[in-house]
Amino acid sequence: MSRDDYPYPEDEFDTLGADRTPQGVHRAPLSRWRKLLPFIIVLVLAPTLAFVAVRALSGGDGEDPPTTAGETTAEPTTDAEPTDEPTSEDEPTEEETTEEPAADLDYTIQVWVLNGSGVSGLAADTVEVLIADGWEGANAADYSRPQPSGTTLFYDNADQAEEAAAVGDLLGITNLVENSSAAAGDIVIVLRAGFEVP
Repeated sequence: MSRDDYPYPEDEFDTLGADRTPQGVHRAPLSRWRKLLPFIIVLVLAPTLAFVAVRALSGGDGEDPPTTAGETTAEPTTDAEPTDEPTSEDEPTEEETTEEPAADLDYTIQVWVLNGSGVSGLAADTVEVLIADGWEGANAADYSRPQPSGTTLFYDNADQAEEAAAVGDLLGITNLVENSSAAAGDIVIVLRAGFEVP
């Protein structure tokens, strides 16, 4: 209905209302808690989702090696028996048999000793033993993954089996596992509770 069609005479209220513009519905202001709620949800969910994603991605690497550790370690340790005595100076009659495997060992290979035992300095002490035996590329670092549960030596492939066996014999580690994803070209030793430096 237009103003011309309005059937009643104009009064004082009509003249006051003519100058005004239409007003919106009044809304009560939001409380501070209601304003902050979306930010709190984002701050809590984002780190939680990031933590879950990192655990899911990194947890798969550490779970593979221990499952096959029992079956794959028997053969490398038996091959290592002739090489656990690289000092052929004591027995000159066996020089020919002991020198050939010792000459084939690559003492420059990187050997990573990862301390997951909870004993401070255990990896560094183990590295000293390796360096004293001639393993030039021995390094120490910390390890925080839950797997493997026992002290384990990982090596990359069959070409490193003799070096892995020699290092295992030196340190008294019998759990040797060939696993290229865990070793990535090197020898990786994960120390767990109960391991003692020889």
